[in-house]
Amino acid sequence: MMSETHDRLALELRMAVEALVGAPSPDAYNVLTKMLAALNRSGIRLAALETATATMNEICDRYERVGKIGLKDGEALALRCAAASIEATLPKLPVNVFARAVAEVEIYCASIGA
Repeated sequence: MMSETHDRLALELRMAVEALVGAPSPDAYNVLTKMLAALNRSGIRLAALETATATMNEICDRYERVGKIGLKDGEALALRCAAASIEATLPKLPVNVFARAVAEVEIYCASIGA
């Protein structure tokens, strides 16, 4: 991935994490979930991505039980650490592969009404 594209994506990932941590909401949750799904769909195999996805699943499970999006301190830390690790792999990700993954995630989300 070109440096400018990498930097933009890294910033978007960090902003999505901080938006969810700083002002938890279903919209912030959905933005980060879609980003992580696109990264996963693009073929990145990274423990940090698995950790971030598992953390998001825990947040979702709690939302289904109590009806409110919220993060525990450990979850915020896990997402921040995962974002830093994911960021380091972005230069190896081809732009066209990521763009296709984003499109596939958007199509899937549109088909289920998310």
